[in-house]
Amino acid sequence: MDKHLNLPFGEAENAALFRLLVSTAADGILVIDESGTVRLYNEACERLFGYEPVEVLGRNISMLMPAPYREAHDGYLEHYRTTGERRIIGIGREVMAQRKDGSVFPIYLSVGEGMFDGTPLFVGIVHDISARQSASRKLQELQSE
Repeated sequence: MDKHLNLPFGEAENAALFRLLVSTAADGILVIDESGTVRLYNEACERLFGYEPVEVLGRNISMLMPAPYREAHDGYLEHYRTTGERRIIGIGREVMAQRKDGSVFPIYLSVGEGMFDGTPLFVGIVHDISARQSASRKLQELQSE
């Protein structure tokens, strides 16, 4: 058991607690496999991106990215698989994302990596930073007057 967890429940209770955590999180939670296929897409992601889970699950994560990142993402995964060089895994960063309606918006993305049943998975936490960036721009405008 992970040293950061203390779940004295049975398997069914732990699974229910996991579902509660994922479904009530304020930020988007995504899980992809090493080929970029979306395996988990929570309710916060629905609000952020506008897609229903059935539209995203089983598809490539690049559908949530604007060009040119969409075209380059599989190459990033391949680069990591072959070199082990971390460019975003374990390191949060601001990136652009794309909603179902085509609008592009800034997010803070943090990505972790783990193994599940012998399969490498990547967990992304997505936070919309549109309001923060807008407030920052307004403050800069006021300060430059």
